[in-house]
Amino acid sequence: MKIGYLIKVLPNLEEIVPEDVESYVQISVQGNGLYTDEDLEKIKDVDAFIVSMEPVNEQILSAASSVKIAQRLGVGYETLDLKATAERQIPACNIEGVNKEAVAEHNMALMLSLSRRLPQASALTETADWPAARTLTASAFELKGKTLGIVGLGDTGSSLAKRAHPFEMNIIYSEIREVNTELASQIGATRVSHEELFRTADIVCICTDLNDQSRQMINSEALALMNPDTTLICCARGGILDEHAVAAALKSGKILQAGIDVFEVEPIEQGNPLIGIPNCILTAHVAGVTKPTSARIWDWAHENVRSLVVRGERPRWIRNGV
Repeated sequence: MKIGYLIKVLPNLEEIVPEDVESYVQISVQGNGLYTDEDLEKIKDVDAFIVSMEPVNEQILSAASSVKIAQRLGVGYETLDLKATAERQIPACNIEGVNKEAVAEHNMALMLSLSRRLPQASALTETADWPAARTLTASAFELKGKTLGIVGLGDTGSSLAKRAHPFEMNIIYSEIREVNTELASQIGATRVSHEELFRTADIVCICTDLNDQSRQMINSEALALMNPDTTLICCARGGILDEHAVAAALKSGKILQAGIDVFEVEPIEQGNPLIGIPNCILTAHVAGVTKPTSARIWDWAHENVRSLVVRGERPRWIRNGV
């Protein structure tokens, strides 16, 4: 089989590509969001796309007459044109649950770092300002007894709830879909509305998909419901937060602090309003990226492609109804 890897930031593909891949090409979009004619020529006879954050759209689908599957590397699939792939009977797939533990742990890492003011404490300690570093303890807090609000109790949200439960946190969640009520019952999690969650949670963790209902969910109206001691964490998808509104809330003291791993435009641009805010930790969409998770993502992606292209089986995790 021949694979087109739609990837901007190159891993060492020679170490990743399995032996049964006869040939492969790698391309990515230009700054204008389009593929070059030269790159489109390279993928005209590929059997499959394996996609990082590059778009699978009309332009590339029109050029790739042999492609049989578009496989996303990860959980999100907003870069896959579901309508255009469905019209061509090409399954558009993500990988469900592949990095849920890693993302849940990153949420916990941000939660713990923010609760103990670790970035500020580290910076002050490195300047030998010992008294100032120790005064940060006045605003530090323990997780025990705090109310954790999880928006989206799917794979990642459930994994986060399991990790937060031993910290003796009170867990509430909001969700627009059916959820694992057995798990919620086991950990004593209570389902509430989005509005009630924003009003009552000490720590708000966004774990939902990016969709029409969640886009710009954390806007000025949602932030107005939160209290000045709220910690906001988002390791879900860029586009769920109104970044300008969150930046304004952080600077004005409307919310206490934030930890954010995903952004509307990635890689993050210098003009992003969240950059340089001292009570905000930013990470580069790495919540789901660990050595074991990365290996698992590549293995599962190649196996899903192989199931259709080599064995003629129906692939898993189809998102466009084909």
